[in-house]
Amino acid sequence: MSKRFAFLLPLAALGGCAGFYSAPVVPPGGWVYSKISAPIDTDANATMPGAKTGSASSESYLGLVAMGDCSATAAAANGGLTKINHLDYEFFNILGIYSKFTTRAHGE
Repeated sequence: MSKRFAFLLPLAALGGCAGFYSAPVVPPGGWVYSKISAPIDTDANATMPGAKTGSASSESYLGLVAMGDCSATAAAANGGLTKINHLDYEFFNILGIYSKFTTRAHGE
């Protein structure tokens, strides 16, 4: 029994990594090419997009190097927003060679 447990423990630890790339809405993606957009928040009845939009991005090269600030704070600052009403994102990927994640903040 202890050998089974020793084998399953690393698998269980790795299973938590799947949650790292989750959002309230995750559209289908492709390994060869992806360009998808989705909301980060899903409370559409309580939010109005707002007159201003700002965006912030981070990029990855070969899955080895990643850089950038795609935070909601950076997106709001880039759009001159003082209040964020809604957030959404865009994900772009080509064969894992190049990928870009963009956060868009909508508000006032």
